[in-house]
Amino acid sequence: MRRALLVPALAALVSTAMYAGACSDGGGGASSVPELADVIYEGGATDEALDVLLAAEPKDDPAQGTVFDAPEDGATLPGDAAPELTFHIAGAAQGAAPRAAPAPRRAAGGAPVDLRAREPGAGSPRWGELGALLGPARAARAHGTPVNGRAYLLVFSTPGREGLLRVFTTRLSYTPDAAAWEKLRAAGAPITVDVTNAIFENNRIVQGGGPFAGEPVTFSIEP
Repeated sequence: MRRALLVPALAALVSTAMYAGACSDGGGGASSVPELADVIYEGGATDEALDVLLAAEPKDDPAQGTVFDAPEDGATLPGDAAPELTFHIAGAAQGAAPRAAPAPRRAAGGAPVDLRAREPGAGSPRWGELGALLGPARAARAHGTPVNGRAYLLVFSTPGREGLLRVFTTRLSYTPDAAAWEKLRAAGAPITVDVTNAIFENNRIVQGGGPFAGEPVTFSIEP
């Protein structure tokens, strides 16, 4: 009976410590890298994935880059309300996007690992329960759920200031909130927005997954 009570208590104690460390480590919406502190995260994008994207050299691939649907290049937008910026992958209709192909896990001797043996409850029931509480899925929550699929970095710049506003998102659209829109309005100059995208698996860019440079668009905002 004492051992049966000890394992859940130990699991709760270690789990609490892990969560405390995770909270102090920063989340997907706030990077621990000072240079990325102003980035806006949307749609489940994470700072870890952004770090990986920025460390890679963008490629020019017309089929994999983004094309803006709105606004049109050279447009002048009314300043009273923030518009929705929308874009798409140029070759999406042709199914040109490479897919992530997860590799099978292998043991030290080269034999495939039987993942069923590692499911919660395998072996000792008590230690299986402890593993479920402290396993990879929970540890990954320290910085949010890893990015799987496309993610997009939008960089808004003016002739006098590069990186006026930066947004990292997993969505094909972005609507500035009040603070972001005011920053763009206050620029007082034409604004160019570039989009760089990549295909991720667990916050890592898959082979052949970019990053890819898109077609920029320039717009102005009425006073």
